[in-house]
Amino acid sequence: MAASLIPPNFKSKKYYAPASAGTVTGADLVIAATAFVDDNGASITAFNTSFATLTLYINGQPQENGVATVTTSDLTIVGGAILDSGDPIVLNLVYNF
Repeated sequence: MAASLIPPNFKSKKYYAPASAGTVTGADLVIAATAFVDDNGASITAFNTSFATLTLYINGQPQENGVATVTTSDLTIVGGAILDSGDPIVLNLVYNF
C-alpha cells in the first residue's frame, strides 16, 4: 500500500518589526500591530486573533511559549524591555482553515 499525504489545513502569516517600534511598559515591550509589515512589505492594521498557534522570533531565535501575547491591536513581549532597539521581531501566526 502506498503512503498518502494528509494535507495540512494550516495557513501561516508572518509579520516583521524592529524592537524600536515598540513602547516599554514596565518590564515588557508592546509593539502596535500597525508597526508591523507582512511578507510583501505592506503595513497591517490589526492582527487576526483566531490563530491556532504562534511563534515569536527575536534576532532569528524562536522564543519559549508564554513569552508573548497577541491582541488585535498589539504584540506584548514579556520581559522585552531589555531588547536592543535594533533587534528584529518576527511574529508567525498559524491559522486553521
